[in-house]
Amino acid sequence: MSSTRVPRHVHAPRAKVYRALLVEAVEFEAADPALRGEMTITITLGDADGGTDIVAVHDGLPPVLSAADNELGWQLSLGKLAALVEAGSRDSPM
Repeated sequence: MSSTRVPRHVHAPRAKVYRALLVEAVEFEAADPALRGEMTITITLGDADGGTDIVAVHDGLPPVLSAADNELGWQLSLGKLAALVEAGSRDSPM
């Protein structure tokens, strides 16, 4: 099993990023039995440079899941999160 680690800086306060993660969270259930197992996801948020540093770590990827594809998926997801929290971040805490 492998892991992916994807960092991203967003220009929004940590509290806003945290709220967006809670509100926009979607429960994931793998339909493919080959994807079930001991996967864990850890998301770390830290104040940095007037915004928030996010680090997403996805451990326990099964061999049938490409680490490169998983990393790309995380980059796309964190990009959408950044767009969500950065939109109007100067006007509203969300």
